[in-house]
Amino acid sequence: MKRKYFLSILIVLLIIILADLYLIKNNKASKMDENLLHKMKTISNVNIFFGHRSVGDNIIQGINELYSQNGINKLTIYRLENFNRSSDKYFVHSYIGSNGDPKSKIDDFSKYINQLASQNLDIAFMKLCFADIKSNTDVNDIFKYYVSTIDTLKSKYPNLIILHFTVPLTSKRTFLMSIKDLIKGRSDNSLLDNVMRNKYNQLILSKYSSDKIFDIAKIESTYETGEREKEIYNGDPIYFLINDYSIDGGHLNEKGQSLIASKLISFISNQENYKRYSSYYR
Repeated sequence: MKRKYFLSILIVLLIIILADLYLIKNNKASKMDENLLHKMKTISNVNIFFGHRSVGDNIIQGINELYSQNGINKLTIYRLENFNRSSDKYFVHSYIGSNGDPKSKIDDFSKYINQLASQNLDIAFMKLCFADIKSNTDVNDIFKYYVSTIDTLKSKYPNLIILHFTVPLTSKRTFLMSIKDLIKGRSDNSLLDNVMRNKYNQLILSKYSSDKIFDIAKIESTYETGEREKEIYNGDPIYFLINDYSIDGGHLNEKGQSLIASKLISFISNQENYKRYSSYYR
């Protein structure tokens, strides 16, 4: 009898503990959701331009999905070719340049900023693609070209907030990917390609203030535990996209889209200097 009584008490205590853990977890998630909702509303109050290619489409899709899921209708994301400034605030994005030709992307980014300058642009950023940086890329040359272009834009539009992206990564090749590469006659350059991407990213991280860099490469390569997907090459860590975030070893799946989109929303919302002055555009 005493044993049954003891077991009953133990079961009740276990249920109470599990219930408390459930409430703590959900209250934490709710708080996180509230924080994200606040940030989502914040970026609806600024004018934004984002230049990119296909991984950028993944990110835009993730942002749209987050707004849809949370019932927020304040943000309308326009493609540049469809943008006619019908609202006070805007988020405009566009393809820039061609994959494999990073300088053409940098040139287009500058061109589109000049076009949007008269539309009270607050924040602008561009993203190179993993396809732009490979094992044979002269990353120092590309980096110098980028810095020179950004310096010119900052001089021309001193109050425009220009944010910087690291280059996204590709994943380690799975067995199935390796078989597909073999069938198509492609060699596996994922390590050496990511060596150069990591090198370019270090240049970006060293040049610009950390609060103005969206380190997509770090987010893509970091597990929930804080560990990163990497290999050691010539004594240095080389980071890779986590396969669980990708559909093909480069582009983002729904999980990756949601992760990057939420991080980008938080990053943009942390930019404080939204004030424009009468001399903002010349």
